[in-house]
Amino acid sequence: MTYQQIKDWFLEKENKQKMVVGVCFVLVFLVGYGTGSYVRVSAPKTFKQSNYTTNTNNKPVVFGADAAAPQGTKTSSSTPTNCIVKGNISSTGKKIYHVVGGAFYAKVHPEQCFNTEAEAVVAGFVKSSR
Repeated sequence: MTYQQIKDWFLEKENKQKMVVGVCFVLVFLVGYGTGSYVRVSAPKTFKQSNYTTNTNNKPVVFGADAAAPQGTKTSSSTPTNCIVKGNISSTGKKIYHVVGGAFYAKVHPEQCFNTEAEAVVAGFVKSSR
């Protein structure tokens, strides 16, 4: 086949329509294939629940009316009023502390109270991002 024969074949009206249909089919196929998704089947995730209430290192301390909260100790169900830095332990075990003016300071019921941020950091707590 010569170049002229190929050119003439493409320029015939009947062949142009076939070519347009063929090109459209290929484009639709490629777009459909490209937008498809592959879902990887994996094993179900298992969660290990930690029960920090049985940890002997963090025994609750009950504060009297005149007793001040010692640094880094657990609080009782009633929150002391002199808690400057509130320490909270999440269900995953992450230790976060909240300072006055923070977004969650008023909402948090502290599990540990600190007088300074330095005490919280020494106890293994990380500052809240908000």
